[in-house]
Amino acid sequence: MRLVLLILLNCYLNVAAQNWQQDLAFPGSPRDDGASFTIGSIHYAGTGRCIDFSCTGDFFAFDSHLNYWSPIASLPIWQERQYASAFSYNERGYVLCGENCNGFYFNTFWKYDPSANQWTAMPELPSAGRAGCQHFIIGSDVYLIGGRNATGILNEVWCFHFATNTWEQLGNLPFEGCWRGLAFSNQTSGFLAAGRTNAANQTGWNNQTWAYEAPTDTWTPTTLFDFGSRMYVNTASADSLVFVYGGIDPSDNTLTEVQKINLNTFQSTTLTPFSALPRKGCMSFVGNGYFYLSTGIAGNDRLNETWRLPFLPNATAPVTYEFSVFQVLEGAKIMIKILPQWIGESIQVRDLQGRLLEKITLEQTQQIIALENYPPGVYLIEMRGAARPIRL
Repeated sequence: MRLVLLILLNCYLNVAAQNWQQDLAFPGSPRDDGASFTIGSIHYAGTGRCIDFSCTGDFFAFDSHLNYWSPIASLPIWQERQYASAFSYNERGYVLCGENCNGFYFNTFWKYDPSANQWTAMPELPSAGRAGCQHFIIGSDVYLIGGRNATGILNEVWCFHFATNTWEQLGNLPFEGCWRGLAFSNQTSGFLAAGRTNAANQTGWNNQTWAYEAPTDTWTPTTLFDFGSRMYVNTASADSLVFVYGGIDPSDNTLTEVQKINLNTFQSTTLTPFSALPRKGCMSFVGNGYFYLSTGIAGNDRLNETWRLPFLPNATAPVTYEFSVFQVLEGAKIMIKILPQWIGESIQVRDLQGRLLEKITLEQTQQIIALENYPPGVYLIEMRGAARPIRL
């Protein structure tokens, strides 16, 4: 009997450990089609199309150890975009190409320095702008693949050489282009799969996985992976692991499956499907044994939710703060959640320069506070020496 109970308990713990958990909400406006990159344990997420259908260039940093969002510098004005490609290299973050929500396609390339909290321009892609590209990094080279612009879905492949700070155009894809598919690499080979193609007036589907060999600049079909026909796929990587989430299939179903792929062994493991409302256009990242999904669109509703799924039995539990701040979508309002013993204490509303704007006494454990008199922007809600950013 004891053995049976231990087996049942172990099964329960394994299942429970793999459940999706809702995390702190993304502090910016609800959005989809944003971009993210990771430097160390900090995940940077921004850009995308907001609920008013405009593009944004704001960015926020998520510390996966402290479980805390904070605002960082936005992209320069007039560089707001969606469908951008984002990645990190050598302790810097990069945002490349994208579309401005009004039909203009960028070829601009930006570098983020976290120590200076500053964006600087990189050499532009020496070709027409594009959005929804795929990319991967092999060695010190980043490969920008396909995408779409006013001419249709593209089959071009470009390489940026960090060693020389220069662009090079490579051979085209051996099929009709790729838009909103997925790509990753194991530092030896690159892999490209899924996405829409330019066939049949941009309605074709890429249903093969292609392997790329840099020394010969060649693409060949491979059976190592099978992702089927889908687009709007999310990927995130950490060390030798790649995570692939969801997408939209040819029947317009929003998929919720999650795969973990070991690039050393090429083994794929199916994880617990996403358990909340199916969504696409999310930003994804990996940290502390968790796979994260943030923002996205479910039906017609753009979201600012963040969810996490543990993929390691010893996934590090994020720090739980004793007070939380949530954005209320109806008007410029926020909800403060505190411990019962903190009723009667006050929060301070500050601007990003630290200036005190307002002091509010809390009278219940969950209290909605109206901030309609403040101009749009990012503010800090402070209590007991800890601060939470909120965007109005």
